[in-house]
Amino acid sequence: MSGGTSAGAAGVPAAERALAGVTAVVLTYRRPRLAGDVVRSLLADEGLRPEQVLVVVNGEGGLDDPALEASVRVVRLPDNTGPAGGFRAGLELATADPGCRWVYLCEDDVGLFDLPRPRLERLLGRITGAAPAHPGLGAVVAYGRSFVGRGAHTVNVVPESDGFAPVDVACWGATLVDRRVVDSGVLPDPDLFFGVEDFDFFCAMREAGWDVLVDGEAARAVAGQQTTDGRDAAIRDARPNDAAEPWRSYYHARNSLELTRRYGRRSWYGWYLAHTARQAQVARSGAERSAIAHGVWDGLRGRLGRNPAYGRGRGEHDAPGGPVGDPPAGGS
Repeated sequence: MSGGTSAGAAGVPAAERALAGVTAVVLTYRRPRLAGDVVRSLLADEGLRPEQVLVVVNGEGGLDDPALEASVRVVRLPDNTGPAGGFRAGLELATADPGCRWVYLCEDDVGLFDLPRPRLERLLGRITGAAPAHPGLGAVVAYGRSFVGRGAHTVNVVPESDGFAPVDVACWGATLVDRRVVDSGVLPDPDLFFGVEDFDFFCAMREAGWDVLVDGEAARAVAGQQTTDGRDAAIRDARPNDAAEPWRSYYHARNSLELTRRYGRRSWYGWYLAHTARQAQVARSGAERSAIAHGVWDGLRGRLGRNPAYGRGRGEHDAPGGPVGDPPAGGS
């Protein structure tokens, strides 16, 4: 592991000391194999101790290995609360420990992307070096995006170097969050459930005065996987791609309007309608087109939360290279 393993005065390896204040939160729903891979990487590649890994099961699922699951901390939520509710629970549980300084939020499919491994120890060292320039650091994201002035439309930000750069929003991916953000009351909003709920969290963070930075080293490593085609290639052998999950479009259409209400300007509404109309025009199926229309309608009415009509069926393929498909929806 990078950073050395020499023991300190107390006989604790340097890597273990560097990671002592980190709790990793792995959020999973119906993806036991993928979630298991992420947990195995956190232990074997990153060097976290089992008690530093908290798995939040969003109603259904868990890990593919009972022994692995028994070795780490696991909390099972009574129902699927979406990424917003699941990561909120994880942040609250992790920071209930006063020794937790950083929370490392991990989606259960983040192992499909080519992030540097190991990453955490080196990242924490680089953050320490950059701290004087960023005293209000709230989060470091693995791949980030910035608004481009056309409503809630964003573009991927890839720094020219391996340093840090400010961004507006990001996907959850593998994100390091300072516990001070949680202590200040900034948490994901479970009312959004799914779909730009991560964007909302980072917008709320920045509005509260915290900086959101993208890790240039990680962003450069996965830049090719942040395009539509690149992302599809990264996930298609392991889990359904977006074309096989038209339900996603409902939440994106609905919550993008809510994001505009919360953080946008009047001009954003026009851009939202134009972009949504274009998305409906190029929709890959009638189901996706219907989901977009329903999302716009519910967005106009201000309806939030989970809609039982739109949700995930299959979370992952039974085996790598398995068929892409989605049985009847059972929750997102």
